[in-house]
Amino acid sequence: CPLGPALLFVKTSQGREEGRRFYACSACRDRKDCNFFQWEDEKVSETRLAAREEYNRNRQPFFTHSQNVERYKNFVLLPLSKRRFCQECQQLLLPAEWEKHSDHQFLCDISTAQLKNPSQLLYPLENKKTNAQYLFADRSCQFLLDLIIDLGFRRVLSVGTPRLHEVIQSKASQEEDFRVRSLLLDIDFRYSQFYTEDEFCHYNMFNHYFFGGEAAHETCRKFLCQDNGERVIMITDPPFGGLVEALASSFKKLMAMWKETEKEG
Repeated sequence: CPLGPALLFVKTSQGREEGRRFYACSACRDRKDCNFFQWEDEKVSETRLAAREEYNRNRQPFFTHSQNVERYKNFVLLPLSKRRFCQECQQLLLPAEWEKHSDHQFLCDISTAQLKNPSQLLYPLENKKTNAQYLFADRSCQFLLDLIIDLGFRRVLSVGTPRLHEVIQSKASQEEDFRVRSLLLDIDFRYSQFYTEDEFCHYNMFNHYFFGGEAAHETCRKFLCQDNGERVIMITDPPFGGLVEALASSFKKLMAMWKETEKEG
């Protein structure tokens, strides 16, 4: 489906499996958000497969991550008066695009401070079963960061914790002697407008799916395995309605990725 490989489900009653098994979206528990459904034993016609591929293609973001990185470079070169953000499309706008968004609401004079704090610029996605972006308060981020530093960690794999990631990124850009680094893995592709491919990977934590393919997978692996894989911690804040078994499976895969380069002892 548009969110990557589906998961295999079975209805259970009092611990006993019941009925046919079926595939459904890994991240969306509400059929209104993703209506993917297929019986496990169902034969799918070529026509339906082609239609499904077309449907998935049409639901991918308009720009790729690398295109968003280029757009950001151009955006920061603009004078403040020409920096606009479309609230309807949740997109940074370059002057050539203003006319296309003329009937939309937008924010003007986007400052460097706002660009460093994208979670405050973007609308939270509040569907509790899919995104549930109830973001950490500043004091929670500060508490976590103090704890990370006190425990001697140097790298943070931020899985679904964009606010913690941006606090670390912001400090790293302002303080020369700040040694902590972060990589954000998140299903919200809007963050690709503000971070490079080395800072953000579009990721579904319910099926361990990297939307950026092998290159994004390798970015994550390299991040985990720097300095012989030492002093790295994973911090995650999954959606309330998320499937615990699916999360556990993904987290085990991330741990296995880290263990690949584990040295003796």
